[in-house]
Amino acid sequence: MRAIDVHVHPPTRGLDNDACHYFKRDLASLPKTDDEFAALYSQHDVSAMLIGWHPSTVREGARNSNEYVLQLAAAHPQTFAGVLASLDMGGDQKGRLQQARELALNPLVKGFKFHPPDQGFYPNDKQHYELWEILAGAEKPVMFHTGFTVLGAGCDGGSGIGLDYGRPVHLDTLARDFPRMKIIAAHPGWPWQEELLGVVTHKRNIAVDTSGYLAEQLPELFRRAITGRLQDKALFGTDFPYVDLEKALVSFDKLGIKDEVKEKILQVNARRLFGL
Repeated sequence: MRAIDVHVHPPTRGLDNDACHYFKRDLASLPKTDDEFAALYSQHDVSAMLIGWHPSTVREGARNSNEYVLQLAAAHPQTFAGVLASLDMGGDQKGRLQQARELALNPLVKGFKFHPPDQGFYPNDKQHYELWEILAGAEKPVMFHTGFTVLGAGCDGGSGIGLDYGRPVHLDTLARDFPRMKIIAAHPGWPWQEELLGVVTHKRNIAVDTSGYLAEQLPELFRRAITGRLQDKALFGTDFPYVDLEKALVSFDKLGIKDEVKEKILQVNARRLFGL
């Protein structure tokens, strides 16, 4: 296996047209069916971790639900490593907690993914601590979007989305209060990349992925850190389909880092973190 991509959105459901435009992605070039999607990752010898978006975060088009990505992972076990499930953070709390318990028991659910800016909540808000207790007890990694988001970018008022929800420092509090919780900071956290690196360096239970960027686009300070002192905590991610898989792999190969470090980021760290 060439790599494990820990940050993949199925292109067959729930695509954000504004995000595709921001990343200059040609929608016509993307896989149209589940089989085409699986074949793309298979031909590059990459295993994908599929992110399921709860319907509350998808406002138009076919919804990429947890059920959908679970079906994909079950149908293509050699290509899709598993699922990062999502939860509605604005709905009934009792129902959310029950859904979290049920999803955590599913062997195909390898972890959970949340988008604080889009879902409008702070990860360290104590009203959510009962949920984090459940997920920490399940020992499944929990991924949080950090930093800038293309959702609402360039719109008046950012379409109501607040970037502050995604500041990395909120994960620092969470990691302190839940030391058994395996936390993944998605993206380099720009414009707070220094804050993110400080948090990841200080808290042993926080890792970080490279998604949303080609390797040469990563902030220089972030790139030096993940190939140096944070090499055991860095995960390869694309944010596919918004970032092209093949370009991401080629870009990473051009970094010229030691093979041992490269293998850690491409797959060794993900295998250990997700128990693959």
